[in-house]
Amino acid sequence: MSKIKYAFIIMIPLLITACQTTKSQNNASVAQQWQVHQQNLKQINAFQVKGSIAYISDKSRSYGRFLITQQSTDNYQVKLTSPIGTNILTLKAEPNNAQLIDKHGESYQDINVENLMKKISNVNIPLNSLHNWLKGFSDNINTDKLDNSGRLISTIFVQNNNKWTLKIPSYATYTYKNQKIDLPATIELTHDDEVVRLKISDWILR
Repeated sequence: MSKIKYAFIIMIPLLITACQTTKSQNNASVAQQWQVHQQNLKQINAFQVKGSIAYISDKSRSYGRFLITQQSTDNYQVKLTSPIGTNILTLKAEPNNAQLIDKHGESYQDINVENLMKKISNVNIPLNSLHNWLKGFSDNINTDKLDNSGRLISTIFVQNNNKWTLKIPSYATYTYKNQKIDLPATIELTHDDEVVRLKISDWILR
């Protein structure tokens, strides 16, 4: 056997070991980045976010604009307008109370914000975990999938007996407390035949 061929055979196990080590290090790096990102997202509890929304189901399709102002995890306001700017509804949520004002100025209340939204607008959205999925936060190690930068790209969660699939196709970078942080630019929520798509144009962090 020639020296070159012998050296090649010796190198193969070393190359395989090196590749496995690099892959392991990359996986560890992604997990570490995700942990840091999770901790940063937990600090963001007050913000304003706006963009466009599409709600699609087998029965209907709706399009509009949204403005979400969150004072804390369970205290926020959602304003929905048509693509041309006319008011559709305003939803205010706080602990154990929700109020919805429709386009005619009629006011409705319920202790469950999701039930209220579904009952009045016929739109199903997992609002009770809005503060998490809107930021791209999750801590479900069984379903969370990450990109190479340690950011959430998809997960599955159950809320009010509804199974939702969350996908975040793209992110944008903002500044929070003098540090760069990536927040969702597009979001897709899917439950059975219902799809909610958000295209976010701006985040204001407080």
